Amino acid sequence: MISPFFLTCLFSLFGWAACSVYGAATPEQHQKLVETCRWLSKQDLNYAQSWQPPGHPYVITMDCSNTVRFIIWKVFGFDIPRTASDQYLYFKKRGKVRSVPVEANGKVDSEKLFGEMRSGDLLYWEWTYDVPRDPPISHVMVYLGRKKGGEAMVAGSSQRMDGERGGGVDVYAFDPNAPCGNAKNFFQFIKHRGRLVAYARPTAKTGWSERGGLE
Repeated sequence: MISPFFLTCLFSLFGWAACSVYGAATPEQHQKLVETCRWLSKQDLNYAQSWQPPGHPYVITMDCSNTVRFIIWKVFGFDIPRTASDQYLYFKKRGKVRSVPVEANGKVDSEKLFGEMRSGDLLYWEWTYDVPRDPPISHVMVYLGRKKGGEAMVAGSSQRMDGERGGGVDVYAFDPNAPCGNAKNFFQFIKHRGRLVAYARPTAKTGWSERGGLE
């Protein structure tokens, strides 16, 4: 019997090197994830634009968390909370959140992170703006994996203008240490620097993080 990992490594869609990230839970889910995000990008949606998906019963505000919520529902078939902070808490309570690996200088250890992650994981940032939440999780994207050339990619909704389509709901290059906004006070002084802090695996079994990331 051919293993799912072997099938994933054989599978490559739109130039994605699926075997470098093991794919989502299955090769089929990895394919559906990439197809869904590519399709969303083609809808030409701006950040936080109101949109009613074909056949969907209501209008969605396509900010970062609602876009990820739609992707998870479309690809994996279940609903998650509305805000990035509530999503983070939802997965953390189920042992599905892991902190990103950090080097001695405080920067994210990118290669170690890429070695741990797989497509379909959700990435969470804190303090990308001054958000009155505890925890201060303020941004979320979904990891797609790495292209054949090694470039890591994410999808979601952002105010960045450097997506493959241009910005908004789009596919973006992913640098874990790239500037990502800051929380500022009334006088526009930085109170907290935005940073990537954690990732969650929606398809993992409960307690995945406590088991050291073992499925």
